[in-house]
Amino acid sequence: MTIAERIIHLRKEKGYSTNKLSQLAEIGQATLREIEIGEKSPNIITLEKICNALQISLSDFFAENEIIDTKNDDEINNLPDHVQKELDLAREFILYKHGIKKASADK
Repeated sequence: MTIAERIIHLRKEKGYSTNKLSQLAEIGQATLREIEIGEKSPNIITLEKICNALQISLSDFFAENEIIDTKNDDEINNLPDHVQKELDLAREFILYKHGIKKASADK
């Protein structure tokens, strides 16, 4: 399931229209529509706003979603560098947010 499909699924599960979810998430309705049809990918802040509006955590959003099987290191290692950097950033953010990892000091 893609991020867009997951958002649509969760939105419909809550009985929300795109208008209602965009209002609750405090994002533009056009932005939400672009995300849902796959024209736009949400950044981490926008995705967190959507998750908050859906009353789920960011980690729960991905826990139910099998976008990438993290057990298959070969597939991850073969991803383009910019995608690997995004995965690393998301991992750091989630670990920091849940207090599992402390923010590294700037050098």
